[in-house]
Amino acid sequence: MTAPTYDVSASVFLPGLMGAGILLSGGILLADGIKRLTPNRGVRRRVAVAKAVHGVVEGAARAAGHSVPTHELFPRRLRGRWTYVLVTVALMAAGLVATRLFTDAYTNPRGTLHDNPWTIALALLTDAPLLLGALLCGSLAVLHRHAPQPLLRLVAATWLGRLTSPPDDAEERVRTLAPWLRRGVVS
Repeated sequence: MTAPTYDVSASVFLPGLMGAGILLSGGILLADGIKRLTPNRGVRRRVAVAKAVHGVVEGAARAAGHSVPTHELFPRRLRGRWTYVLVTVALMAAGLVATRLFTDAYTNPRGTLHDNPWTIALALLTDAPLLLGALLCGSLAVLHRHAPQPLLRLVAATWLGRLTSPPDDAEERVRTLAPWLRRGVVS
């Protein structure tokens, strides 16, 4: 009778896969816990409901011959200055790490990417958006409320700004509708 043979690679792969699953689950739980601690906890849900209501109002306004621009109803505001500083540092660090990794891959004589021009192209495609994001966030951190109008428009339309929640108070809602009442869009 012969002794049973075991595949050694399976004894390493399966525990490694289980460990990766445990780390992923822990990361998801940690991210959920951090989300619960943020002050804008229900803002996304409320904005989604407000956008749905806006769709109904926009349909009625179109039928009446008016238009209701979305960006004026759901403005984004500047985030805190330290948020922009932290995002700038994170983007710069990611850019430096990517640059270092691509440089090492390009200069390693035993590597498959040695003297390969595609390595430089990949490095530029990776680092250019990171540098641009760091530049934008860095300028917002420095200028903050005194940023030029084109930069503030970018904040209002992209992730650079934070969502504002529709007001809970009825009087505040009427105040936010005041420009629309004056234009005759909402009656």
